[in-house]
Amino acid sequence: MRIELTSGVHLNLIQTNQFKTTRISVQFVAPLAQATVTKRTLLTSLLETNSQDYPTQAQLSAHLENMFGASFGIGVAREGRLHRVSATLNLIADRFSDTTLMADGFGFLARILLRPNIREGAFDQATFERERENLADYLASLDDDRQTQAALGLQQLYFASDPDQATPSFGRREDLLTLDAQQMATYYEQMIQEDQIEITVLGQFEEADVIRLAKQFAFTPRAELNQLATYDHEIGEQRSETVQANVNQAKLNFGYHVAIDDFGPAYYAAIVTESLFGGSPLSLLFTNVREKESLAYYASSQLDALRHFMLVQTGIDADSVARVTELVEAQRQKLIDGDFTDEQIQIIKDGLLNHRLAAYDNPRFLSNQALYQALVPNAPMDLETFTAGVNQVTKSMIQASAAQMTLEATYLLTGGQDNGED
Repeated sequence: MRIELTSGVHLNLIQTNQFKTTRISVQFVAPLAQATVTKRTLLTSLLETNSQDYPTQAQLSAHLENMFGASFGIGVAREGRLHRVSATLNLIADRFSDTTLMADGFGFLARILLRPNIREGAFDQATFERERENLADYLASLDDDRQTQAALGLQQLYFASDPDQATPSFGRREDLLTLDAQQMATYYEQMIQEDQIEITVLGQFEEADVIRLAKQFAFTPRAELNQLATYDHEIGEQRSETVQANVNQAKLNFGYHVAIDDFGPAYYAAIVTESLFGGSPLSLLFTNVREKESLAYYASSQLDALRHFMLVQTGIDADSVARVTELVEAQRQKLIDGDFTDEQIQIIKDGLLNHRLAAYDNPRFLSNQALYQALVPNAPMDLETFTAGVNQVTKSMIQASAAQMTLEATYLLTGGQDNGED
């Protein structure tokens, strides 16, 4: 159930006695923009670390312990053309604690989100400098993770004409170093006042109680988001880039544009096709490129349906680039030609459905599904809809889906000869 508390502020209720916990999340959703993603990521650290009511991290942690060891965190994520800041609190359900933990939890989140450690128009300087340095160190450390480096490199190549999409969802170090405590306080106020807000509560509760508690945030009216989450970016040409680095294992990545509809038949065909192509341990990429030909240390694919984008990642020897490129495309051609069995299709479908069924035992998944439904109204919320969509996919639909996968970007991170770290 989705309830409008005021313009641009919504409450999503998921009533269930399936879990022994109550999950409360407050999501701030805004258009994805290169100019703000770094600020939003740093803001999560500033809000999560302390506040006016909990001036030190130790005091904040102690309060969580007093709430029977509640867990709390703030993070960021990209959803197609949108970006969200998520504050989440997990509590023992009131029926097991014999207390008013849910009410206490709402109060805690309000103190964290609405009373940050800001004085005279700036975040506490010591907190700001520490958290900016921590985030800068983390972003710098990504250069040591070659697989992540290659994945981000491919993304930047594929979305080169759109800086908002090319930028990592957690921001860039070069942008971070230009920020100060005053700018962050100003942006905090902007987020609180302008972002669309989605509050989601999952657990066993009385609807009227949760509505009353959610209204205590007293968020002011704001404009509803005027853009869809879905983003379709087709380059129309093949781009390639080779980057030299001190690596032992080359990283060869491919970016495909995927023709897909908004959660109609083409969506389900695409997720089955991607799983058969490279998205599961039984996929063609894994069995043929990695296992049979032994040409890759890893070979897999990942579909971003909201961006009509599929990433293929491989870890290979530097002298195998041409052969692996040929083999990856050969697996797509197998799909186009129908060179796979009905048994393979059924195994892939069973894997997708079993994974989905298991996800319904996860409060985080269910909470995120409610948000997804709010941002993308056609998204399948219930298991029955998803199951029916997957089961209706035929062999010919897989062939057609594979034929509409277009290779548009190839990114190689290599050291040439074996000369260093992975």
